[in-house]
Amino acid sequence: MGLILGIDLNDDYSQISCFSREIMDAEAIGLSEDENSCLIPSAICRERASGKWRIGQDAYAFALQGDGTMVDKPIKMLSRGGIATIGGVRFTAEDLLTVFVEQLLRLPKERYHEEEVDQLVFTVQEKTVETAGGLTRVAERLGIPRNKVHVITHSEAFLFYVLSQKKEIWTNEVCLFDLGENGLHFYEMDFLRGRNPKQVRAIHEEMEERFSLDILDEESGCRMGDRILTSCAEKKLERKIISAVFLTGKGFERTDWAPDALRVICQKRRVFAGQNLFARGAAFLAFDSLQPTTAYPYVCLCEGRVAASVSLKVEYEGRERQLILVPAGSNWCEARASVELIPDDVRTLDFVVTPCMSPTPRHFLVSLDELPPRPNKATRIEVIVSFTSEEQMTVRVVDKGFGELFMGSDVVIRKDFQL
Repeated sequence: MGLILGIDLNDDYSQISCFSREIMDAEAIGLSEDENSCLIPSAICRERASGKWRIGQDAYAFALQGDGTMVDKPIKMLSRGGIATIGGVRFTAEDLLTVFVEQLLRLPKERYHEEEVDQLVFTVQEKTVETAGGLTRVAERLGIPRNKVHVITHSEAFLFYVLSQKKEIWTNEVCLFDLGENGLHFYEMDFLRGRNPKQVRAIHEEMEERFSLDILDEESGCRMGDRILTSCAEKKLERKIISAVFLTGKGFERTDWAPDALRVICQKRRVFAGQNLFARGAAFLAFDSLQPTTAYPYVCLCEGRVAASVSLKVEYEGRERQLILVPAGSNWCEARASVELIPDDVRTLDFVVTPCMSPTPRHFLVSLDELPPRPNKATRIEVIVSFTSEEQMTVRVVDKGFGELFMGSDVVIRKDFQL
């Protein structure tokens, strides 16, 4: 049985978890057995003398000694298509991330004495076409086929982590404060009552209030950080029925700097502080992806998921039907559907988009007038629906001709719609 992994990639620190079938839980993995923290700095350094690659604290150490050239912030570099020149050699962001992820993967492979990866889920703060595609290609370069790779947002990882805990944890709302070098992020999760199938929602907000973690090294800075976090906690938690609050990120490796904020956060609530939440959530999803039946039979509404169902009006066996192409709650970068149709006195395709949060469907029409003129029922088309974000849908209509009677043309009708 191969490894089931979740990797949280950030521009400051990254983490990796492995799902254990023995204990049915996700285990955090550090660079060494005696390391207290599993936070691995997202830094890559190439030694000048040997050409050997180093990551994490080793990368900083070699760069500080002048023994190598270091590159950090790999996710930002990937999203911007950046290139770094090291020792006169140009490396793309995908090249460097391949090195970084390969060395991360060595950790579970060495611990569990297993080389095969059954499932790998990356989680990132913000999922874009560039990051999702780039990370999938990185995995392929490391011998992991794309059907074993998924890319999700932190909001999705938060959902799957919480839903994998005991039910009393998520009886009511669940909140999360994530404090790192990239700021203070707040998440809240709740179930939308009276919906069938059940819908679970996670809302993410980057707080305007922010501070550098360096100030926590000084007593005056700790007081300032405590005031800021207290203000945020009062604003986000008041008048809510909350089952649990989670604290994660580099800023919460220790919590003694925030006594006033903790008094607000801990009022009649369960509070958990620790690292690896997002990586563990990704590992839980990786395990679930291998199962014949999901343990999460919910429509998940959050960043990274399509918040509407997409269907197409068709006629089948003499009856008008709604052919569902993309169900609500789908991971947008994996939400792709195609269907072949024969138009029968139809010059327009009617796509019906039904938002989860609104009872009123929207109609998006795609004209077929660009197709070559042919007799009725003598054209076969392929309709392809895909997404470039949770809000941006692309429809392509490809002319496939009609057997030997009419050869397919090069005509492709493309329309983009903002959901």
